[in-house]
Amino acid sequence: MGKLRYLYEQGVDVKEESVYYCSGCDCVLKLGGGPHAGNVVRPPVSSCTNHDCPLESPEQTLAPRPEALFRPASSIPHFALGFPPLDSLLRPLSEKHLLVFSGDQSSIVAELAAFRAQLPVESGGLDSPVLFIDGGNRSDPYLLSSFAKQGGVGPRSTMRRVASCRVFTLYQLAELVSERLVGAAENYGARLVVLADVLGTFNEPELDEREARRILSGISEGVEELKERSLVIATLPSPNKYDGLVMSWADAAISLSHSRDGIRAERLGRSSLAPAAVTFKPNLLLKAARTGGPR
Repeated sequence: MGKLRYLYEQGVDVKEESVYYCSGCDCVLKLGGGPHAGNVVRPPVSSCTNHDCPLESPEQTLAPRPEALFRPASSIPHFALGFPPLDSLLRPLSEKHLLVFSGDQSSIVAELAAFRAQLPVESGGLDSPVLFIDGGNRSDPYLLSSFAKQGGVGPRSTMRRVASCRVFTLYQLAELVSERLVGAAENYGARLVVLADVLGTFNEPELDEREARRILSGISEGVEELKERSLVIATLPSPNKYDGLVMSWADAAISLSHSRDGIRAERLGRSSLAPAAVTFKPNLLLKAARTGGPR
């Protein structure tokens, strides 16, 4: 089993607006147009409307807090693949999710996600390095480099922020996911973990089904723990008898299949969203990288 290469992570400076609270009863005070002093807007002077508030002086009731606890959901950037047909099936997307993509096009999605995760948050990324676990020799550095060039990002810097690990047996995969991956994600600050061809090592003809299911149960538990700190994307590029089992773990599952009109993407799994499908041309997915975020 290969070793994970060391990565770095750049921070992001996010500015928040103040929300004013009553220092006596902790009620939120309504913001208004306070008096001005040059270009400085002073906090609005308003008494608390809570009859049980222990304070009486209006000036005492103003307690600014730096964090914005109330923000419209639409104003908060979310991770996106930057490819509208797929993003339309995945919204709203939480980081603490397992996304499963099946079909041969899923390998392209894995590389796209590995690039997009590195973009700034305001561009639909995670501003994060990526852990890429390759279970079937599916890693494609040339495709990742192509996405970086299309997005106006240096391919070398993009490659340096992907820690890849090739596993050759299902036991290596199980050990990595259940015992090491959470720690690796914490050490590298990776907010995205890709399990490419997660069943690529489960094609041995002599593999006992009970043994396979036992190992997959351990992998599932490892993924659930990993989801507490990272978004996890798993791909199933080739048909396997255990595809349905992996799909059942997913918070959102997308099946990518060939149709007469191109690639049909259908949302499956246990998502709370209703099933839906879109169709797109294969070449559009290869041109999906851009830094402007979802549209």
